[in-house]
Amino acid sequence: MYMRPFLLNVFFSKRFIHAKVMHRGTSKVISVATTNAKDLRNTLPSLTDNNACRVVGKLIAERSKEADVFAMSYEPNKNERIEGKLGIVIDTIKESGIIFV
Repeated sequence: MYMRPFLLNVFFSKRFIHAKVMHRGTSKVISVATTNAKDLRNTLPSLTDNNACRVVGKLIAERSKEADVFAMSYEPNKNERIEGKLGIVIDTIKESGIIFV
């Protein structure tokens, strides 16, 4: 738990995409990005497509870097694969310079 203190949490609903990075030990939220925010809701044509996943991943990476978080982990749930929209979010975060451990 303390070797990988920052955890990525991604949630996909039918209408929105929510992502946050939190510290495991203190449960403090470091950064949040959602397509339900006013600025993204008005600019994106679709709030759940692949382009929205890339935007959310880029925002999480930028906001995490501002909070001096350069490494995080993602633990998939049981029977969850890292592919599709989740894969796009994680790949975008990796491309932006965040290390996954």
